[in-house]
Amino acid sequence: YNEYKSYLSTRIMAYFLSTIILVLLSGSLAAIPEPTKKWIFNQTLDHFTYSEVSAQTFDQRVFEYDKFWSRSDDGSVGPLFVYTGNEGSIEDFYENTGFMFDIAPKFGALIVFIEHRYYGESLPFGQDSFEPEFLRYLSSMQATSDFAQVINFYKTHYNITQVVSFGGSYGGMLAAWMRIRYPQLVDIALAASSPLPMMAKTAKPEQTFFQIVTNDFEMSDEQCPTIVRNGFSTLYRLYDEGSSSFDQITETFKLCSAFNESQFDHLVGWVRNAMLTMAMVDYPYSAEFLGSLPAWPVDAACKIMLNEMTKSNDPMKAIAEAAGLFYNGTNGQKKCFKIYDEFIECADLTGCGTGDEAIAWDWQCCTEFQLATPSNNVTDMFPPLEWNPEIVGKYCREKYGVTPDPVRASREYWSADFETASNIIFSNGLLDPWHAGGVLEDVNDRVKAILIKDGAHHLDLRGHNAKDPESVITARKEEVSLIMTWLRNPIKNDQHYDSLEEKLMNF
Repeated sequence: YNEYKSYLSTRIMAYFLSTIILVLLSGSLAAIPEPTKKWIFNQTLDHFTYSEVSAQTFDQRVFEYDKFWSRSDDGSVGPLFVYTGNEGSIEDFYENTGFMFDIAPKFGALIVFIEHRYYGESLPFGQDSFEPEFLRYLSSMQATSDFAQVINFYKTHYNITQVVSFGGSYGGMLAAWMRIRYPQLVDIALAASSPLPMMAKTAKPEQTFFQIVTNDFEMSDEQCPTIVRNGFSTLYRLYDEGSSSFDQITETFKLCSAFNESQFDHLVGWVRNAMLTMAMVDYPYSAEFLGSLPAWPVDAACKIMLNEMTKSNDPMKAIAEAAGLFYNGTNGQKKCFKIYDEFIECADLTGCGTGDEAIAWDWQCCTEFQLATPSNNVTDMFPPLEWNPEIVGKYCREKYGVTPDPVRASREYWSADFETASNIIFSNGLLDPWHAGGVLEDVNDRVKAILIKDGAHHLDLRGHNAKDPESVITARKEEVSLIMTWLRNPIKNDQHYDSLEEKLMNF
């Protein structure tokens, strides 16, 4: 506790000022400030070989915000809050992780976001990065080693002694793995919406991903899953009728190009992707994350389908209009849809995004991650999808020349055996389709599970909003309390070193 006294007054003032800002912005999501610094870290290409390749480097982007950071005359400084970037541009996560900015004044923390290799602009080989021969350097092990290098730089150069890692979804996995792989660098991890047990194949969820999506729509209105099932049934029937019905499909889904039989599976995936993504980001206010969507998008989509059934009694038209909400956005201006631009089929049944990032995530799912189980139309509202390790293996070998290793992450990180781990918070929103694959119960006094009744995909990491449900407000308070307690009361007999170099020298 004494180490906090020297800069306590600075923290109080920063926290007071941030509270005023939050009050002024309480009617909407608090604005995320621009980074005070954007810089490039000269990152090692390959952390695991002793060759000419291991001497190569690439530019890795780092965003920094230091307005809340406490620095005292005696040299003591506040902790480092670091976001372990996931499968996308670092801007996407910087702009959608307001929780770190909300609480940083309380801790006097320096905020840092690190971009994941092969995403955004952190491309080791430029546009050639996505060629199979160069994708070999893309893995979670390489990524966590990258993060360790950056964190160690901050600890070494800025006298930082305490580090908290934050992440959501895949980023949440990375945040937890940083605490597990590098306990000398990372003191605490907050892993939001990270389905580690399911990914590691060490636990079988009681509900599947697509079953929870279906439940979300049923909670909105019990008629909605039936409409979706009937809508897909109508689409399948028209497809079976042949080319004479293709014009109707084109018109109903507002396709920019005429529908033909080769597009059928992709169109089904396009609709399914819209439904599951709206369930993932079912936030209580309008948001721009993964799409421009209104508040409670599942309710909005369900209402659209109910209204369409009242108007036309056409379930296929109903699901087409609901999918259009996702792809066209709240104030969209699209006259028609280009389904191959808006959705990319890949090894992840829940979608890989679009553009080059889809290639990168597809590679990761073809090598180390196998996530959601397929839909079956029995426990969920989606058409049956044949998808098993043999099919995935064939797809990955044909596309990249690799065979998935479904237990790699479990082997490398003891991924779901957390009994000997410490200082990790696993949070899960019960509206999030991924939650069933997460850590849902406390493992020990230092590995805690927080459940958020009305929370979607890592809602707790988003910034304060006046429309936040009470369950996420309570969850954030508990997260802050745990982080504060663990920082003030480090684990006994846990030898601390200021840097990786010092630890090695004292080995």
